[in-house]
Amino acid sequence: MTWLTFHRQSESFAHQAHEKLRAGDVSAAKRLFSTAAELERQALESLPSDKAKTRGITAVSAAALFYKAGDFESSCQLAYALLGGNNLPGFARAQLEELVQAAFNEREKEKYDVAFLPGIVNVSVKGGDVLRGAAPLDLIVDRVKTIQAMFYRVIEWTTARPHRKGPPTKDVSALFQPWLLQDVPGSFQFSVAIKANPQLEMFEKQNPGATDVARQFLNIVQIISTDETGDETKALVPDDSYRTTFRKLVRNLTPTGNEFDSLEFRSAGIEDSPRINSIARTKISKVIRAEQPKPAAGELAVELSGNLRAVDLNEDWLKVHVPDKGEEKVTGVSQQVDDVIGPMVNRQVLVRAVRTKSGSLRFVDIELADERK
Repeated sequence: MTWLTFHRQSESFAHQAHEKLRAGDVSAAKRLFSTAAELERQALESLPSDKAKTRGITAVSAAALFYKAGDFESSCQLAYALLGGNNLPGFARAQLEELVQAAFNEREKEKYDVAFLPGIVNVSVKGGDVLRGAAPLDLIVDRVKTIQAMFYRVIEWTTARPHRKGPPTKDVSALFQPWLLQDVPGSFQFSVAIKANPQLEMFEKQNPGATDVARQFLNIVQIISTDETGDETKALVPDDSYRTTFRKLVRNLTPTGNEFDSLEFRSAGIEDSPRINSIARTKISKVIRAEQPKPAAGELAVELSGNLRAVDLNEDWLKVHVPDKGEEKVTGVSQQVDDVIGPMVNRQVLVRAVRTKSGSLRFVDIELADERK
């Protein structure tokens, strides 16, 4: 049989595996990926040594299929054998090295003394100032905090808890502890997982589906980042408060300057991988603005661009320092939530407000300033 025959058969089994993943049948998907990997390995063996580029592409494909099948040992063995030769293209060598590191990390996770809930979310930060395995600290810390906030919100929304303005309640934060896991350095990557708790079994019985945090998180990010009308998000999250908070948290994850270009999310057993960038930010902001109340007669919509100096949600105000104008006080922020607005303090922001007839400013929205403009 020829390379083309083996390769096409491999593609067919891989396609079936992805269909099983979309249907949520992870075990069947892994079996199909394993068959696809074996066929791709046979395709590789049928290639002559002078087909360097095709050999490189096929080698990476075979190793990746073994990885998707959860057969980390076979993935590494194949990669080691190929990396030991001298006729491998540079792109293939780099990708196989990353696969080896990824397989090593997955094997290590299986040895952890603490167990994690299924659905570890892998996050890749790409482009801009981000290097392979290195990124600006503030950039990563801000995104990690926002993802943590979203995890808690997903759990609370799934379990029909009232929408809160302050920190998560102790019963949720004690049972669901987000952990940050080291990941493979390809651009800059990390993983977020929920540490399992012995009491979760009882919690799950009372709240079926509550522990499927990763799938719910990815679904929310995917829909919000691509929904141009707001209708899909409204169907997914009918509650106005939760829907608004989710939109603003996802918007906070998107790039606001040249530090990075995009965030990509993925999780084992989940086919759709959300990718959010500046285009997603524009879409989300457009939907948020469309749902905001319009100024009344005699009032004027204004935008304040400057440094957010202080916020007091209990006293219902924020203060922003606007260049050439000084400090502006905006009231009506008590309905905002800590995990959306808190990380913006001492950052450049864009505040949308309404100038009332009396001259005071009434809050409408706030987001991090787009530094590319």
